[in-house]
Amino acid sequence: MPSVGLPIRPFLYTLDQICTLLEVSEDSLKRQYLHFEGRSVGSKPPDRMRAVNILSPPHKPDWRVAEKELIRWMRYMGFRYHEKGYIQK
Repeated sequence: MPSVGLPIRPFLYTLDQICTLLEVSEDSLKRQYLHFEGRSVGSKPPDRMRAVNILSPPHKPDWRVAEKELIRWMRYMGFRYHEKGYIQK
């Protein structure tokens, strides 16, 4: 039987995880670094990360940032990203 490769599932960071990584307060993260999809006015500036709400109304929003978006933003801000690979025998 032929094997089928599945795409890697996207990882969604919570805001508190990003606060820990960047060592900033959640208030600071929300004000300075995030663009809330469907809530923020205008198009997303490149110096902001796109945050998406994973819950539907009437629930309180649960904002997440995709790993690819975090990596894009970090590169834009001057961070260097190195992806680690693993070799299995």
